[in-house]
Amino acid sequence: MLRSLRRAGAVSKFLFAISLCAFAFVCEDWRILAGIVAALAGLLLASGVWDRSVSLIFGVSVLGLPTLLCLFLLGGIEKASDWRQGLLLGLAWLGVFSLRLIIVLLADVLVVKWTSFSDMLLSLRSLGLPGKAVLFVSALTSLLPAMFAMSLRVVEVQRARGFEARRLVRPSQFLPLFVPVFLAQMRRASELALSLELRGLAGDGPGAAVRNPACFGDAFFWLVAVLPWSGFVWRWLGPGA
Repeated sequence: MLRSLRRAGAVSKFLFAISLCAFAFVCEDWRILAGIVAALAGLLLASGVWDRSVSLIFGVSVLGLPTLLCLFLLGGIEKASDWRQGLLLGLAWLGVFSLRLIIVLLADVLVVKWTSFSDMLLSLRSLGLPGKAVLFVSALTSLLPAMFAMSLRVVEVQRARGFEARRLVRPSQFLPLFVPVFLAQMRRASELALSLELRGLAGDGPGAAVRNPACFGDAFFWLVAVLPWSGFVWRWLGPGA
């Protein structure tokens, strides 16, 4: 089953990720959100694509939790009449927001890890989109995992030079990591542009006529993309609407 899911078209995976991320910020039930997080994490672990770069993504996200905690606690205290109820309300808001953020990260990582760059190009070009827009979307989608993988390598190099990871709790210590990663991404973007230009992929040619044959994975992603919204449609079209 996992092999069939990975062979699904990039458009089906994109639709699945966009629908799931949008539903995460509409749904208010933390149990449903937790179930989605467990399902996405299970797919990543079962497919064997959960590597150190994925762990680094969530590690960096954890660094922002203290700031979010203060913001949500202050907002809860402002809304509630009692400071104890305000703290509980703020923690509840933070929990729901954290689940939504994890869903967005997991969905993006799942799509990127299961989709090659060539599959992205072929699937998007088959929709008749302009070539430059296709290249922009594909490069933007693959930017996040590549950036975190590069960050992981930079951290290892800096640790070999005596840099201590615990210093990252201070924003002023991000400079030894930010500068190498920024320069590496600029170099990668320049090399990608030169490679595409040498191969004649300037983005102005006709759309690709090759289409990936539909498989079980495409049907699964389309079903999962539509299924979460069935509850809202039922309420709108129900007798009490």
